Amino acid sequence: MHDHPCHQHRPGQHTDACLTGDCGFCGTDLNDVASGECRACLRIVCEECDGGYQPDLGPICQSCAPTAPASSADDGEDLYRLCVFEFDLACGHTVTVALTGWYPVTVACCDRLGGTIRDGIYVPYASDIDYVRVLSERHELRPKGTPRGSTHVIGRRPRTDEPYQSPYPGIESSAGRYPARVDATWSLDGTIATPETT
Repeated sequence: MHDHPCHQHRPGQHTDACLTGDCGFCGTDLNDVASGECRACLRIVCEECDGGYQPDLGPICQSCAPTAPASSADDGEDLYRLCVFEFDLACGHTVTVALTGWYPVTVACCDRLGGTIRDGIYVPYASDIDYVRVLSERHELRPKGTPRGSTHVIGRRPRTDEPYQSPYPGIESSAGRYPARVDATWSLDGTIATPETT
């Protein structure tokens, strides 16, 4: 899309051609949808593209996310896979998660499933992942030995699907928006969690 009108002027100085043309990423007619300026590239984009931006992560929608570097990693660099996923969790929430690498098996989301307290620190039980959607995937060259970083939950909302029992043996049922179990917190050493750890 190098011929997009937004490439023909200075960043942020849009003209009528920018506002009445197509989205610079997906080609959607901007006359038919809500649109805005992508904060990552300063091009006029449709609402779906613009909605996938996080201030500390950059663009997270697949059409806006940068592609993998053309050059291969040298001896002092490794290629890191940066992903944003949407997970349907067993606790009844859908979470948007940013992480380095592939998706985990469980995610610590909330206290619906209970948790433990030790030395005054509360740790919730992790939720199993029922379903995975990839929102974006990009790659960066980083110095070897760079820590991968922790799983970063950037959004949470209730699931909209209803619970159901699978009619087929061996296929798990879904708890939907309601967790299959709700447990209480218990202390391993008799301490009570401080307010800032719950």
